[in-house]
Amino acid sequence: VPLLLAVGCVALVGNIFHTRSVNKSLVVDIEQATADLQVASDSGKDCTKKLLEKTAEVTAKDQQVATLTANVATLTEQVTQLTAQLATTEKPEEAPKEEKPAEAA
Repeated sequence: VPLLLAVGCVALVGNIFHTRSVNKSLVVDIEQATADLQVASDSGKDCTKKLLEKTAEVTAKDQQVATLTANVATLTEQVTQLTAQLATTEKPEEAPKEEKPAEAA
């Protein structure tokens, strides 16, 4: 019986050391997962911040493009009007020509 108790105690001690090593490994894995999660969270926050900044830049540039497009349309209309005015002022006033009546043959 004492031999059986000694073997049981050795098995329990071995089991305790194995459980401790497994627990240490699990703690390391949990700490690593927590650190990875923190890095991912920080990275997500940075990406969100950068996205908001870029969205604001794009919105400003879109407004600038719309303004410039309106300016181009206005200037194009002015060019068309000025071209028409120039064409009418460059045409010499043509007096109506009197045609000679055709002579009867």
